[in-house]
Amino acid sequence: MRSVMLVDDEPLIVKGMQAIIDWDQNNMQIAGTACNGLEALAMMDEVPVDLIITDIMMPQMTGLELIRETKARNPYTKFIILSGYEEFKYVREGISLGVENYLLKPVNMDELEATIKHMQRDWEHEEMRQIQMDQSWRILRNNILQRWANETIDAKEFRERAQMLEIPMNKSTYCAASLRIVGDDKGDDPQIYLPGIAEQCEQVGNKGLPDGCGVICFPDQEGDIMLLFVSAGTEGSAEWQLQALNRMKQAVAEDTGARVWGIIGQSESTYLGFPKSCKSVKLWLQNHLFMDCNTFIMQVENEEAANEYQEKPGPAMEQFHKLLRDGEGTEVDRFIDEFFIAEGKEPCLPRTPFFNSAIQLMLAAKELEKTPDYGDIFGPLSRIHTLSKLKQLVRKVVHRTLDTYHTAEKTYSPHIMSVLEVVKNHYQDELSLKTLSQRLELHPNYLGQLFQQEVGTTFSDYVNQYRIERATHLLLYSDKKTAEIAGEVGYWDSTYFYRQFKKYAGVSPTELRSIYMKK
Repeated sequence: MRSVMLVDDEPLIVKGMQAIIDWDQNNMQIAGTACNGLEALAMMDEVPVDLIITDIMMPQMTGLELIRETKARNPYTKFIILSGYEEFKYVREGISLGVENYLLKPVNMDELEATIKHMQRDWEHEEMRQIQMDQSWRILRNNILQRWANETIDAKEFRERAQMLEIPMNKSTYCAASLRIVGDDKGDDPQIYLPGIAEQCEQVGNKGLPDGCGVICFPDQEGDIMLLFVSAGTEGSAEWQLQALNRMKQAVAEDTGARVWGIIGQSESTYLGFPKSCKSVKLWLQNHLFMDCNTFIMQVENEEAANEYQEKPGPAMEQFHKLLRDGEGTEVDRFIDEFFIAEGKEPCLPRTPFFNSAIQLMLAAKELEKTPDYGDIFGPLSRIHTLSKLKQLVRKVVHRTLDTYHTAEKTYSPHIMSVLEVVKNHYQDELSLKTLSQRLELHPNYLGQLFQQEVGTTFSDYVNQYRIERATHLLLYSDKKTAEIAGEVGYWDSTYFYRQFKKYAGVSPTELRSIYMKK
């Protein structure tokens, strides 16, 4: 609600103005009245106002003097002049001072209300511009903070931007932390609203902090909320950081209904150490899966703790292959459930052995498919942060294969059987329907239609899927370079291979190898 001050040395006019307009309906309230400019200025020291409706000719300080003095203090205050004088010099000076309107007494109420409605629209536009400016500022700051955390910004550019974006560079401690938000399968994904969540965290986190301390929050590209803790001293830093992180964690959990974990990295003595602190936090998150228990806040003491690794025996693959071939869905579920039972009561587990085993199980199922689609394996893996979600993905992928594999076997015509055999034995060579149709003495268009009708996909897609399947095995189970693998499976242009792999597998070859860490 906007606040209004009425300034006039005639009390009856002031009372009339208070009563004649429905201020509430115009989303306004009378903040005060004054009989001259000096009294109005004194009141505004205590009560700031958005609009002043003032007479011109008053004792001690005129209305025009009041406008000049107020504009010097607050340039955003708006004014309407009421006057019994229709002298041009007053109108001209009022216009030069930027008043909204110059109305003669007795006041035309329709004109006054029209002026007020016009100001309301101006205020709305100003608020929208301010919101847009704030959003642009935050987007720019988030971008700079992300580049700073990832060490992808030039030192000179960062110093220039940091000063403009109010990123502190002269504190005595810098510490990174992260909030990982994991939603369920119901409702909206909280990660859609990460910039807004980061803004809310910053407001909550900065409440009640010791002098010289502060929190800056920003979303990163992996879907986490990253935090920068800064302080002017080192005494008691761990305590206030934990308290602030816990407040933010609880606020996000209450607003989103998601589970939220907090990780704090090691403190550094200058702003140059912040990327190192970020790295320790992200490395810890990269190497761990959360259990479905109460969320927690953990402090990463050093890089060794962030990179801790624990061996886990892999699944009994011969037994699993037999269960798949036999179509024992219940037994397959029991096998998966038993394998993903975590021993002990640890709140988190090493990610690598569980991810490696999950990929093995899903690839074993995919081997039964004639045209496997790897996108539903590797695409979701990067978004999985809990053991239960990983088990859920494995069961989903395996059951999708079982549902199609154990239906009636499809019988292909001799022509299509010949084409499939050529792809199997010569996928690394240049293959086309034109050359195959000449060998089979068929028209290329007819062969293409026949292939799609019987196999359910185009010849080009089938060849690409088969090549990507072979490339996937080489990437996971060999140390060959990506360019070498591309050539072995029939792609002589590495850039084209990258595009095709991303299209069919859902991730790039490099991302695939980073997901599946070799033991």
